[in-house]
Amino acid sequence: MRPKHKAVARRRRRPLRTTPAARGRRRATQPVPPRPTHRGDSGLAPGMHPISSYLAVANVTASMEFLERAFGFSRGVVLPDVDGQLRYAEMRHGDAVVMLIRKGDDTTATSGAAALYTYVDDVDRALSKARQAGAGVDEAQDKPWGDRVAMVTDPDGYRWVLATFKKLAPFA
Repeated sequence: MRPKHKAVARRRRRPLRTTPAARGRRRATQPVPPRPTHRGDSGLAPGMHPISSYLAVANVTASMEFLERAFGFSRGVVLPDVDGQLRYAEMRHGDAVVMLIRKGDDTTATSGAAALYTYVDDVDRALSKARQAGAGVDEAQDKPWGDRVAMVTDPDGYRWVLATFKKLAPFA
């Protein structure tokens, strides 16, 4: 008995003939060269990136030690309080920076709450755009560490610290 439809012969695909070097290029993307982290007119502080995690932690020292042991982070800027307790630390992993602050510390940009610390060319202009887009905003302020900052809360409740680097200043 014959089937009602004709059998379609399937053609076997031949693999493409390429050199090993060409096959490697096809599969992998080329790494992006690191961009300079500071331009005088960018609003970006020296050694920082446009967006960094700003984590509020119970104990800055304990968090630093954990990040070093668990993930291989290295220490960047570390600032103690007058009593010697750490109040701020920059932890670096490759090109990334995680800033650690003490939870509830009113002297920080977020009053001790976690956020994304975001460098922009002009805080006041970025703040105006965020306000027009419907974000909750606080007024911009010049901070003792040399950045002009403003807190923005997006529609999902995430905090963003908008910052423009103004000058290097000792952290008081």
